[in-house]
Amino acid sequence: MNIYSELQKLAKSNKYQGLFQVTKDMGGIRLFRNDYDLSSIQSIFLNYLYNFELINREIVTEKISKHVLDNEIMWTAYLLWRQKNQPKQKEEVKEKSKAVKLVAGTKINFSKDNHERE
Repeated sequence: MNIYSELQKLAKSNKYQGLFQVTKDMGGIRLFRNDYDLSSIQSIFLNYLYNFELINREIVTEKISKHVLDNEIMWTAYLLWRQKNQPKQKEEVKEKSKAVKLVAGTKINFSKDNHERE
């Protein structure tokens, strides 16, 4: 019996994904009795829970194929691809956030770029 494949099955299951979501949303529920000195198996299990939660979220929000969860090669490849492409996505968000600057006040101030265009 491969302990890692069993941990992966548990972490992918609806039961543990639901428990994981609830523990994140509500602080009173715990996955483990010990909260701070986690064993390596607990750490690995938490890592799988986070990864599968991320993949499940992106299946819904980013419209990726649910077949990513079919086997370990698929989800590992997706997570590696995502990790490599994540900085590019963050840079795009930063560029978009630079385009509009909102400042609370009683009058509207346009940036110098807008005045030059007029």
